[in-house]
Amino acid sequence: MSKWGLCKDEFVKTGHWPREMYVREARRMVSDFVMAEPHLRGTRATPRPIGMGSYNMDSHNVQRIVDARGFVRNEGNIEVSPGRAYPISYDAIVPRQREATNLLVPVALSASHIAYGSIRMEPVFMILGQSAAAAASIAIDEGVPVQEVDYAKLRARLLAEGQILELAR
Repeated sequence: MSKWGLCKDEFVKTGHWPREMYVREARRMVSDFVMAEPHLRGTRATPRPIGMGSYNMDSHNVQRIVDARGFVRNEGNIEVSPGRAYPISYDAIVPRQREATNLLVPVALSASHIAYGSIRMEPVFMILGQSAAAAASIAIDEGVPVQEVDYAKLRARLLAEGQILELAR
């Protein structure tokens, strides 16, 4: 890039730099429940599902190296299919009760790095946002902390709204 410089026909008004940085992954909440690879692969049950994800567990390479034979290799690249669509837990968008009782976190949710690599897709964020809105509405109407939202009521509401919560059996 230093040899060629910035693209001469893009972002002309900002000195050829993009208007904003692309941040693929930043801080995430750590809750009482953390979505992790076993939940995505279905080897560990996901409690209280509120929506589905399906994208590859994907993390870009850390660096490029030249191996002993002179070939360029990506180090740290991960692109692994979870093998199926998977449910995402309500508990992953709810903070610990001692930390906050009126907050739902559908984007910076409680997830491991590898699980977040899949969950981070915009359609999934929209699904989780819809589910968070339904939960917030129930919490407000019933005057309860988000941790105490009746999951049976939330599930029924999400299903009535057309939300898919798990794979058909």
